[in-house]
Amino acid sequence: MSAPALPKAKVRAATAEDFDAVYPLLQELNSTRFTREIWQRLFTNLWQQEDWCPGYVLDNGEAVVGFLGGLNSTTVLDGEAHAVCNLTAWIVNDDYRSNSIMLLMPFLKRKNTSLTSLTSSPEAYKVYKKLGFKDVETGCRIIYPLPSFSRKYNVLSAKDEVLGGLSEKEKKVFADHEALDVKQVVISDGQEHCYLLMTRRLGRGHIQMISNVELFRKAVGATCGSICKRIDVKSLQVDERFLGGQKILLSRRKVFSQPKQVRGKLSALQVNGAYSELSILATP
Repeated sequence: MSAPALPKAKVRAATAEDFDAVYPLLQELNSTRFTREIWQRLFTNLWQQEDWCPGYVLDNGEAVVGFLGGLNSTTVLDGEAHAVCNLTAWIVNDDYRSNSIMLLMPFLKRKNTSLTSLTSSPEAYKVYKKLGFKDVETGCRIIYPLPSFSRKYNVLSAKDEVLGGLSEKEKKVFADHEALDVKQVVISDGQEHCYLLMTRRLGRGHIQMISNVELFRKAVGATCGSICKRIDVKSLQVDERFLGGQKILLSRRKVFSQPKQVRGKLSALQVNGAYSELSILATP
């Protein structure tokens, strides 16, 4: 006898209440360091956004059999607001793999929105590539601190000092991430500043956002040691596009398993990890 037909699955917008049904699927992603509480951040309206939606689920009427998350933010392009959505945690029950693309369609239909994928699986990367996503980064540099006697730059890490040097836009980013497991510092040369948002993992500081790329490129060699000391890590990691080919003493290249990708109007330098799973799911 043939196996009974599977219940037909439909895509619908996810809600916070769907977390309990999606969590067993998320556990299959093999991120054992992510606790239930950390995964639940994907289903929490962290930034009090209107019309907030954590993504889409594939529902067969009896159970949730698939999920694709989306973390939404807004940037400014050519003087106008532009929506950005970071895609994350694309997981579908084996019996419904042929329906996986259905979860992506609502995102592709969004207008005036750039989509990013920063931690794709090999399978997801291939799908995104076929649908017009462009590679923006294939690797990063791990930078180790060297003694520096330069007094040209100051690294500020105390909350009051950091906020005192930020623009209103940067202050909002600071506030949005203050409750998460991130570190936020400012590099200053007395005239300009560069705001850095970083996560930490296994003794390394992962730079997720850089507000002033030009100043960062000038200062990173001289300030690496100070930044490491401020956030209690032994090295820094930064995507290579932010260095612009600059040579850094005592550093090495690391290649990503899959390139980071974008679909939409964002340039490579405008793609960052601030409003992504890289920051939201961060653990020390």
